[in-house]
Amino acid sequence: MSLTSPDRGYLLEHIDFDSGSIEALHGAIVNVLEHAGDARLVLGNIEGGLEGRGAAIRDATADAGEIAHRIRPTVGMLRRISVAVRGYGEAVAQHARAANDLVPEIEAAHRAVGDAESAAATAQTREGALSSDASDAQTAQAASAVEIAEEDLAARRRALADLWAAWEAAYGFWDDAYGQALAAIVNVESAGGSTAMRAAIDALANADSPAEVAEIWAGLTDAQRDDVTSRRPEFVGNLEGVPYATRFEANRAVYDETIAAGPYGDPLDSQFEQLGIELDWNDGELLMFHPFEQPQATAAVVYDVRRDERGQVIDPFAGVTNVNVLVGGMFSGLGDLEDWGQSARDLNDYAEAYGAQPTGSVSIAWYGYDSPNLATEHTMGSATEGAARLAATLRGLDAEVSSQITTSVIGHSYGSTTAFLAVGGSPEELGVDRLIAVGSAGVPDGYHAGWTGDAQMDYTGTEIYATRAPWDFVARYGEVSSFGHGTDPADIPGATTFESDGGTAPALGGGDESVLSTPGHASHDGGNSIWGWWEQDNGYLARDSESFRNIANIVANGEVLQ
Repeated sequence: MSLTSPDRGYLLEHIDFDSGSIEALHGAIVNVLEHAGDARLVLGNIEGGLEGRGAAIRDATADAGEIAHRIRPTVGMLRRISVAVRGYGEAVAQHARAANDLVPEIEAAHRAVGDAESAAATAQTREGALSSDASDAQTAQAASAVEIAEEDLAARRRALADLWAAWEAAYGFWDDAYGQALAAIVNVESAGGSTAMRAAIDALANADSPAEVAEIWAGLTDAQRDDVTSRRPEFVGNLEGVPYATRFEANRAVYDETIAAGPYGDPLDSQFEQLGIELDWNDGELLMFHPFEQPQATAAVVYDVRRDERGQVIDPFAGVTNVNVLVGGMFSGLGDLEDWGQSARDLNDYAEAYGAQPTGSVSIAWYGYDSPNLATEHTMGSATEGAARLAATLRGLDAEVSSQITTSVIGHSYGSTTAFLAVGGSPEELGVDRLIAVGSAGVPDGYHAGWTGDAQMDYTGTEIYATRAPWDFVARYGEVSSFGHGTDPADIPGATTFESDGGTAPALGGGDESVLSTPGHASHDGGNSIWGWWEQDNGYLARDSESFRNIANIVANGEVLQ
């Protein structure tokens, strides 16, 4: 597991930042403010002193005054954003860099303490092993060795404690600055809002865990919760710890506003259109939604969520025994939602049918990261970003659902790389009971520097399942050509493999039926091509493939089909 600081429990990690980008953003805002100031000056001159008479002159002066009046609040908002960005940039330059510089020193100091502990234990063992007829010189020498080893150990522990104290201080200052900047930007349009509303946003933005968010949220009045949600739906909709039903409503409001402001051109328009189909016709709800995130829009859709006759969300986890998260790999994005949404719904149906006891299933199609392309698939860059986001989603899911519900994460191709890094590299339990890899492009090797430090990947408490189709050369190439994800998940101790080469499986209506072999790497259609267009409905996650039926049985019963 990862190292955590002794006093405040911070995860030892490098803070990702780009001072140049922050400075450039601040400079761009200042530039806009300067131009806005010039525009207001010109408009003021037109309003107050444009020479001439007649209707055209009167209209021009009136329009100039109205535009100048409209610019004023925008300038105020930009000024507040500028202050927030500048403050965060200063905190990054001072504290984030200092914290990052201390990380390798702390890791080295931890190793030194471990070595000193071993040396002290060895000295004590040797002293204890002295025979009763040992000479005074031997006894004195052994005692001296113990004393020296213990003094060295104490010194190294003090040095480590000093490093931790310095790192915690720097990290804490950065963390506070981040929360303040986030709260300031979220509140940027709310300068005239109530003090209570601004205080609520500030508290939520600075919360460190879904549990803390949930506690703050529960402490608000109904009016305060409604106020925050209506003013900042994009903030509430993506905040882990806020009840899912509230997040669904907030993200739907953001989706509707996004559509109303369009069109944007493809691929966004076609992606948003498909997203609307999933929401309106396929019992989907938005758990996460960042429509204009670059380089690709991100979202997560929960399937089989029902509403009552008043349109209110019914508790999506009532009577549910399984929650499943589907994570796509290379080239995946919202443009694939039709197929992945179908797989999520099919998984619910088949898991409920296969369950040995009454089984209820909810599945999530997760598109929360910038998936890799051919140039980046062999690296851990996208996985590192995606793992952080997926871990946040899983942490929030764990806080939302009962501990009696079984959580499975299913990753295809590079999606398994991301999923295994999220779960195996987390410093805390994420509540994931089963990790299922299909067509894996390889999972992290041992440990991943910058994510787990020197600690090994740890899947304790999580069942591992894996399959690769016999002719899936793309997955095997992804593994052997990688820098950091060259481990076959089937080789993880305790992992269970399952078949994906066709055969028979239980049918929904009872009895057995033939199921398809997956001929290559595709998640849904195609053979060994990355895209594959000549074969249909035989990919790892296609309903009638042997791979998919095994996944459904694993989700429902914790075992592969026999």
